[in-house]
Amino acid sequence: MTSAVVTQSRYYLAVDLLAVLSMVGKILRWLSLTLLAPTAVALIYGETVMPFVVTLVIGFVAGYGLEYACGRRSDDVTVREAFAVVALTWAGAALLGGIPYMVEGGDLGNLVNAYFETMSGFTTTGSTVIGDFESHNNSIFFWRALTQWLGGMGIVVLAIAIFGRTGPGGKALLEREAPGPEVDKLTPRLRDTALHLWLIYTGISVVMVLALWVVGLLGLGAGMNFFESVVHMFSAMSTGGFSPNADSMQPYGAVTLTIMTVFQVIAGANFVLWYLMVKRDWGAALRDGEFRIYLGILTCASILVGIGLLATTDKGLLASFGEATFQVVTIMTTTGYASQDFNTWAAFCLLVLFLMMFIGGCAGSTAGAIKVIRIRLIVGVLRRDVETVVHPEAVLPVRVNASPVRESAIQGATVFAGLYLAAWVVGSLFILLDCTLRGYPQDTFTAMVSAAATLGNVGPGVGASGPFGSFSGYPWESKMAMITLMWIGRLEVIPIFVLFTRAYWRR
Repeated sequence: MTSAVVTQSRYYLAVDLLAVLSMVGKILRWLSLTLLAPTAVALIYGETVMPFVVTLVIGFVAGYGLEYACGRRSDDVTVREAFAVVALTWAGAALLGGIPYMVEGGDLGNLVNAYFETMSGFTTTGSTVIGDFESHNNSIFFWRALTQWLGGMGIVVLAIAIFGRTGPGGKALLEREAPGPEVDKLTPRLRDTALHLWLIYTGISVVMVLALWVVGLLGLGAGMNFFESVVHMFSAMSTGGFSPNADSMQPYGAVTLTIMTVFQVIAGANFVLWYLMVKRDWGAALRDGEFRIYLGILTCASILVGIGLLATTDKGLLASFGEATFQVVTIMTTTGYASQDFNTWAAFCLLVLFLMMFIGGCAGSTAGAIKVIRIRLIVGVLRRDVETVVHPEAVLPVRVNASPVRESAIQGATVFAGLYLAAWVVGSLFILLDCTLRGYPQDTFTAMVSAAATLGNVGPGVGASGPFGSFSGYPWESKMAMITLMWIGRLEVIPIFVLFTRAYWRR
C-alpha cells in the first residue's frame, strides 16, 4: 500500500501544479486590466459599462486569489510546466473574456456561444456565432476585436514582456505559444525579445490605423471612420478577421481593401523580418526563403482564382483578379475577411481557397494553420527521399536559406503536420456525426471546411457558416468541438497533445 501511494505521488509531482496555477492566475489577473479599454469606449458612446466592470473585478480577484492560494509560485515554472501554463492560460482567458457577452445577453448570452466567440477572438480565428449584429454595442465590438489583437502576438508573450521574471521555463513559455517551429531570440534577454515583438506589432498597428483613417477622411471611396479603423486594425494585424459589419469588408472601397490586403500580408510574415528592417537591414525580407515562398504561393493562388472568376462570372479583368487577390490573401493569412460572398464562386475557386486554409502564413507571424516553413521542410524531405532512391550513397541535407536544417526540426515539422491532419479528420467526422444525429443539415464538404476553418484559425466556412453567415445554427456539441479545434490550432497542436500523454505527468 505504501509503495503504491509513493508511486502515485511521484506520478503527480512530475508537474508542479501549484506553480502552473500560480502563473495562470498571475497572467489572468493582469489580462483582466485590458477591460479598461472597452470600458472607456462604453463611456465615450454612452453605453453600459457593467459587462466590462463586472468581468474586470471577477478576473482580477479570481486571478489574485488563485495566485495567492498557490503560494505565488509563478517563478518556479520550468520547461515541463510551460505546456500546462500555456494551455490553461488560453482556456481560462477565453472563459474570462466571454463574461461581457453573457452580461450583455442576446445571441451571445449563453455560456457555449460566449465561450465560442471569445475563444475565436483570442485564438484569432474569426468564426462567429453572432446572428444579429445590430443588437450589440460598439464597446462589445471593440472588446471582441481587442481579444484578437491581444491573442495575435500572444497573451503569454505579453506577460513575459510585462513581468520580466518568469522562472527557468520562460523561454519554453515563449516557444509553446509563439506560432512556428521555433522562436528567434532577438536579444540576449528573453523579456527584451518579447518586448521588441510587441513594440513592432504595436508600431505597425498604429501605422495601419492612420492609413485607414486618413483614407476615410479624404473620402477616397467608401472608407472607415476612426472607430472602424481601430477595430479592423485589431483584427487584421492579428489575422483574426472580426468585423463589426455583418457583411465584413463588402461595404468598403478599393483603396481601403488595398490597404487591408497589404497589412494582412505584413501580418502573415515573420515579425522578426520587420524587426530587422527597423534595424535598417532592408534586405532581410527578400533574403528570407520562407518569405519568398509565401509571396509566391499568394501570387500563384491569386492568379488561379482570378482565372476561375474570369471564366465563370461576368466580372471584368481588374475586378476578377482584385477580388481573387483579396480573398486569397485573407484566407491564406488566416484572417478570414470577405469582400464578396465566395459561397457563390465556382468549385475550382473554392477548392483553391480550401487548400490555402491549410498552408497559412510564416513562422513568427500572427497567422495560423500549418505554416509555410513546415510545408517547405516537408517538400524538402520528399524531394530528398526521391533523390536518395537514385543516389543511395549521397548525403542530401534539407536546406533553408542555404543552411542545412537539423533533423530534429524536420522531424518536428513532419510530426506536427501529421497530428494537425489527424485533428482535422477527427474534428470533421465529429461535426458531421453530431449534425447527422441532431438533424442539422450538413454535407461532408461543409463539415470538412468548418473543421479546417476553426483548426487553422481561419474563420469563415461555407454554406450557412460562410463569409456573411455564422456558426450559430450548429448543435452545441459541434460548437464545443470547434472551440477545442481553435484552442488546439492556436497552440500548434503539440503542446495540447503532450498534456494527454503519461510521459508528461510521470517522472
